[in-house]
Amino acid sequence: MLEAAQKQIGTFLRRKRESLAPELIGLSKASRARTPGLRREDVAVIAGISTVWYSKIERGKADGISREVLVALARALRLDDTERQYLMTLAGVEAVPIHDPCMRVNRDTLRLLGQIDPLPAILMNDYFDILSVNRAYEAMCGLALAEIPEAERNYVGLMLGEPAWRRFLQVEDDAALENRLVRVAGTLRGVHAARPCDLALAARILHFREISPAFARCWERESVARPEEVHFSFTHAVLGPIILRKQIWLNFNGETSGRLNVYHPFDENGFARLAHGATA
Repeated sequence: MLEAAQKQIGTFLRRKRESLAPELIGLSKASRARTPGLRREDVAVIAGISTVWYSKIERGKADGISREVLVALARALRLDDTERQYLMTLAGVEAVPIHDPCMRVNRDTLRLLGQIDPLPAILMNDYFDILSVNRAYEAMCGLALAEIPEAERNYVGLMLGEPAWRRFLQVEDDAALENRLVRVAGTLRGVHAARPCDLALAARILHFREISPAFARCWERESVARPEEVHFSFTHAVLGPIILRKQIWLNFNGETSGRLNVYHPFDENGFARLAHGATA
């Protein structure tokens, strides 16, 4: 296992340990008032390994951690499926199919995007680069995305530096920005674990950390996430505040991959409003 991966595993486990309340596993909070979360000894006992071995893992000094130990630690620290996969990916014990991010859109995909109207749809790659949007999405965000230089046409970058994009995403203050960034930073961390040698991805992450203290804080939290089909609130450029349900379509073409987010209203009245907004 690479030394960098060992350190990432250790830092991730420590952050999870410190964030886990002792009461969740039946321990007294008062007796551990000076230690945030669980102690190393607590995790080691629950996982069934020695405190010395766990301490070595958390300090990034352990090579050859077995799958059984990783599973036990995931269980002890109450990791969810995404966090567990992140841990296994860092340790290199579970193979994950790796596809290079899609960087261009072909004619068939553009035709498909047009057919989805009036449902807003946006196509992105794993870097959060915006590859294309349909007419309904552009009407919703109120920005001529095609006129933005390709190097700057990134969902995260626009969130950090474009006031109109923030208004569209209803990012009205620092707290709202950080709430959004926690998930995108967590998603990028998961991608980075699967492609640790991806220099383009590393450069994007470094750029976001340098231009945004909020992103840097979210990145340092060591949280991981994956794209989810949830309800999103937007400020539609024509219709005003609107809540839509996100549906995710993944596309794998040879060795490349892309993610198509399609946004649905809750009823036919909402569909009619979107149709009006896309043509207004």
